[in-house]
Amino acid sequence: MAKKAAKNDIPILKEQIKENRLKNLYLFYGEEEYLKEHYINKITELIPDAGLPEINRIVINGQADYSDYDDAWEGMPMMTDRRLLVIRDSNIFTIKKSKDITPPTEEQRKFWTEKFKRISDDTVIIFCEKNVDARGALYKSAAKLGFAVEFKYLSVADLKSWVIKKTLKAGKKIDDNTAEYLISVIDKGLNNLERELDKLLNYSDDVIYKTDVDRVASKSTEIVIFEITDGINAGDADKVFKILNDLRTQNVSAFGTLYLIYANVSKMLQLKLAGAANAAEAAKALGTTSWLAGNYLRGASGFSTEALTHMVKRVPEIDYEIKQGKIGEREALEQYIFEALEFKKNYH
Repeated sequence: MAKKAAKNDIPILKEQIKENRLKNLYLFYGEEEYLKEHYINKITELIPDAGLPEINRIVINGQADYSDYDDAWEGMPMMTDRRLLVIRDSNIFTIKKSKDITPPTEEQRKFWTEKFKRISDDTVIIFCEKNVDARGALYKSAAKLGFAVEFKYLSVADLKSWVIKKTLKAGKKIDDNTAEYLISVIDKGLNNLERELDKLLNYSDDVIYKTDVDRVASKSTEIVIFEITDGINAGDADKVFKILNDLRTQNVSAFGTLYLIYANVSKMLQLKLAGAANAAEAAKALGTTSWLAGNYLRGASGFSTEALTHMVKRVPEIDYEIKQGKIGEREALEQYIFEALEFKKNYH
């Protein structure tokens, strides 16, 4: 059976780099871009370019002409014993066509199947991909012949440890609760977390407080959606429509906003039906941070089960109406908000 990425792949990769026992073929994939680039850099450090990067370190970004792939694959190192080839976002490990993804044709799959069988010992090849389907033949072939590593978003515990260590290294302090709050209110990914933490380190004094995060950090749209549901909960139409106008100014689509509200109220309904009594139970049920789960739990407590059920059921109905051309996205969103405000008033 073909090898699949396992939980211990990253420690194995670290050991390979530490001992300079590199494979000739790597497939890095998954949602955590920061870690993918981190390990590409670590491998790059082990492969000197001998002052000839155009020959010994080749990078292909995005889907390329197959003659370019062929030339890069068949090249040889010069003035050094190894060279590096990095191929980013080729999409060759996908099997389904979508708006942004074009999988390889049968002829192209044959091209890569042959290439994987002919990897020179003097070349280290890294595929760095956003889109991968582990059911595909090319994935299985690459994982069997080389080493496939999936880079998932880090756990909350690991992220907190990362934030605290980086803050201490900068000569400042942040406590566990504030670190978790920061992680919870910004967009996912270490790249984004590093950017927001750097802003805080430049802004704060010796200690980073929650108030610093509120003043400086760019909060995720998910957190802004909480403010919408809070406004619906409070019956504050002015607040809700002010936020909607702000999102519109930021070019956040009405359709996307509708589905983010749907995701929020779905989780609130889930907690309501599960009878979650505290943030820890809510976090376990939703698989998120205790701070974020506490927000869902607090929101759920302000709505009746009937109101949440109505808000959840209406979105697929409105989605159908939009797709049928019966209503525009912006009008549909505003109609949904008016309905939710009215339903909340009648069903405490």
